[in-house]
Amino acid sequence: MPIDVTTSGTEVVIRSEGNQGIEVQVLKSYGVGIDCHSQFIAICVHVRNNQRVFKYMSEADTDWDSLVKSKDWVLDTIRKHSNPVPDLRQPLHYVIEATSTYHMLILRAWGGIPSVINPMLAGATKKKTDDLDAERLSFHDLTGVWPESYVPSNDLQELRVLIAERNHYAKLATQCSNRINNIIVRFGITIGRGTSVTKNSEVRAIVEDLASETPSFHENICPDPLPADIKTLIQQEYMLYDKYVVEADSYLSRVRHKVYSMNWETRDGTIPGSEMVRILCTTPGVGEITCFTWLAFVGTPRRFPNAKALAAYCGLDPSLKVSAGHVTSTKKRGGCRTLHAILVTSADRIIRAHSEAFGRLGFLMAKSSGKWKKATNAVGRKLCTAMHQIMLTGREFTYENYTIMKNAAIFDISVDELPMLNSDFKRYVKILHDHDIHTTTDMVTAYLSCSLGGVKGLGRKFFVTMQDFLSHQHKYQNEYKKLHSNSSATTTVEEV
Repeated sequence: MPIDVTTSGTEVVIRSEGNQGIEVQVLKSYGVGIDCHSQFIAICVHVRNNQRVFKYMSEADTDWDSLVKSKDWVLDTIRKHSNPVPDLRQPLHYVIEATSTYHMLILRAWGGIPSVINPMLAGATKKKTDDLDAERLSFHDLTGVWPESYVPSNDLQELRVLIAERNHYAKLATQCSNRINNIIVRFGITIGRGTSVTKNSEVRAIVEDLASETPSFHENICPDPLPADIKTLIQQEYMLYDKYVVEADSYLSRVRHKVYSMNWETRDGTIPGSEMVRILCTTPGVGEITCFTWLAFVGTPRRFPNAKALAAYCGLDPSLKVSAGHVTSTKKRGGCRTLHAILVTSADRIIRAHSEAFGRLGFLMAKSSGKWKKATNAVGRKLCTAMHQIMLTGREFTYENYTIMKNAAIFDISVDELPMLNSDFKRYVKILHDHDIHTTTDMVTAYLSCSLGGVKGLGRKFFVTMQDFLSHQHKYQNEYKKLHSNSSATTTVEEV
């Protein structure tokens, strides 16, 4: 709110407009904190009794009966020692740190309204013990520091496990392929260069022939025979590769069946899984496996207040440090590593292709900044926002509401005149002419189509200069008019 400070002699008067405060958090009737481990959990309960707060501690084993009884102890403690006694018919709320998968057992046994937090965000005490950790978390619950956490359903948990197994076997298959190529290179066979010795059927047939008892002669391949043990090893790796591919495909089929059998939430209702996958696949660079992973870890778009919150969950929202009104540093939050990986991978794919707007935007950003990772994160964030909107509306992706890369009126002059307006263009005029680019319209068209990305001599500096030309069209027009106005005035004086 605006604050006026005036000085009258030695007296300083401070005036603030309005007295409407901003609600930050709600002080709750009780607080429960849990520090969990594989073998036991430490529990702390804070209860309010009139104007005072009392603390109660307990520990419990992590077998199912002990966890159920520990919740009963918490409810009994709140009931006996609170004044006034809160309404315990409402779901129990508590704060718990995310600890591998151990905290999931407590969520299943206790239910209620949990707030699952990153241990790095909770803030460590100067003296580290399990009881102190639980006490800190209980105080956080009492003061309402953390919002309610989303707890995935059994269907989503099953889907996540199936996807993890599919990725596990796919990774093992890739490792086998890499090992085969690594082995044959040691013996002078470079046929796997630039391709796959497993997925490329022609290359695989040659390698398997070389690993057979009676190998054939192949042109342009090292004629030295492979040792017997190496042949056996290559054959075993191919057998393992085939086995892992079958397993990965089997789990992918289960994932597909699970996704299609479920109904997925939108803003106004639900739609079948097959339809949700179809519309999500209309997003640039997004395929079926990416959609399956997205659905498994997002679950419902309703759990996020906006697309920015979802981008933060995906690790695509930079955390800013601000001092004196200026951003001093930026750092991306960790977020969900699985979602982050699939989004930046999809972004990398469309940037390399740069055949549509998102890809061209990322490609030009990478060229002008010299930072490929920055471009993939920026495009990954746009994919995240687009997929969130698709889930909310239940409609296919479209560029209609985007202003990026749309054709605009370009200040059209000869490229020979550009150095008079910006001397940085001087070194590029000849290169542009050599590639049949003679006007600024030709130059911008080629720039937006990304056809200048591989031109020798047009590096990062050129793309920065191009961005300046596109962003300051009005400035270039004024400079051009001013230049020609002065030229006309000089010509008139000389004629007189």
